[in-house]
Amino acid sequence: MGTDLWEYRPGSHPAADLSLVGYEVHATDGPLGRIEQDAGDHLMVDASSWVPGTRVLVPAGLVARIDHLDLAVHLDCPRARLSSAPPAAEDLTAPCPR
Repeated sequence: MGTDLWEYRPGSHPAADLSLVGYEVHATDGPLGRIEQDAGDHLMVDASSWVPGTRVLVPAGLVARIDHLDLAVHLDCPRARLSSAPPAAEDLTAPCPR
């Protein structure tokens, strides 16, 4: 089954109109950090509690489920998979220069 990495999986985000800013993010092997930006196709996570001074870009397709009662996002991958991602830009919503 193919899933677009930049789209939420069907059923993983039932309240799509709610912002996830402030939610805790949990990888399969432990906590990752807190969401500081919800851009729809990705989440920017302050992962300073895991690796000091680190921000991690998490594609929406890695979200396994969202628990709105506990304000938590659960991923289906370990933290190490995200540590090999390119460094996060300061403002990913700004237009790209041509």
